[in-house]
Amino acid sequence: MTATSIARAELVPVSSTGWRIGLSNLARKEFSLWWTTKLWWIQTVIWLVLLNGVTTLIMLDRAGMTADALAHEAVLTFFLVGATSIPIGIVLTLQGSIVGERELGTAAWVMSKPVSRVSFVLSKLLAHLTGFFATAVMIPSVVFLVTAEFLLPQPIDFGGFAVGMAVMGLALLFYVTLTLSLACFYKGRGPVAGVGITFILVGQFFKGMLPLGLVLATPWLLGDVAASFALQQPPDFDRVVPLIAVCIEVLVLGFMALWRFNREEF
Repeated sequence: MTATSIARAELVPVSSTGWRIGLSNLARKEFSLWWTTKLWWIQTVIWLVLLNGVTTLIMLDRAGMTADALAHEAVLTFFLVGATSIPIGIVLTLQGSIVGERELGTAAWVMSKPVSRVSFVLSKLLAHLTGFFATAVMIPSVVFLVTAEFLLPQPIDFGGFAVGMAVMGLALLFYVTLTLSLACFYKGRGPVAGVGITFILVGQFFKGMLPLGLVLATPWLLGDVAASFALQQPPDFDRVVPLIAVCIEVLVLGFMALWRFNREEF
């Protein structure tokens, strides 16, 4: 079955108007691509192996570590590994989300129906954000907490950990929005993946060499921020600024994506 036939099978008549026209219809199609295919469980297995596999090994290796140090190391590793690997997974998964539909002609076919371009982009953002948050944050977090209950001598505070999960959700929102925005500007998968992954790796390897003001204005520190909440560390300036900056950048990237896609010729 082709992508066009899948889209045609999922679309039904709609009654909404304005920028929301077709949103529920398109969202239903995008969510079905996550939850009625093997995508969701493949993503779940990847993140369980990567995040929980590493942290479980840390919990089992207790040599020379106090209870506090062991819990700190496990939580910090969980969020820092996630803050680097999940964005890369997002970019690799979404690089063809809009580009592929443009190449196959599916986007042009959908745009010929009573749907808005805002709904087209927003439906992808909602579906992919929900899918990644469920498979890469929620499920691994539950497994981590259950594992920690059995393996760590000191319990993890659930409230603080939940706040850390919310911070990771903000990081996911940024990278999903960034990737979709790049896909609206570029015609090929290469530039989308190249720019997105380069941005992630620069933050991973060079954030210690760059001016602190620049780093604070990026999502590069959100893994550290999430871990600090989970570990109930005292709040400070460096923890608040990235949260505000990323919220603003998500809005800017979203408007840029919509601005560019509204000028796309089909």
